[in-house]
Amino acid sequence: MNTRIVFDVDRDGWTKNLQLNIVTLDENDHGMGFRLAGPKYNGSSTNLLRAELDDRDAAEIRAALDKAFPLPPSSSRAEVLREAAELGRELSRQGYSAQEIAKRLDRMADEAGAATT
Repeated sequence: MNTRIVFDVDRDGWTKNLQLNIVTLDENDHGMGFRLAGPKYNGSSTNLLRAELDDRDAAEIRAALDKAFPLPPSSSRAEVLREAAELGRELSRQGYSAQEIAKRLDRMADEAGAATT
């Protein structure tokens, strides 16, 4: 499948106001979009301008979004395993059995996974 991303500027047929949206299109020009500005779409719009994004556009947009909305740093697998091992040793010193430690680590992993979705 050949997916393309475009920015569309449309004129609403009812209000005559402009609409700006980003759209994902397939090879048949079918797709879904997200309205960034202007009135809600009601089916009366006329397309005035379409700009298809290329790799350079995507890189520049990503850089701008990352600067304005940075993602939280993610831990590497090695860091996560080190933290889990340290926690396991500490719980073992506190008298927890291997089975109790495993259950606690599983519960923490489930909670961490739920927090990221």
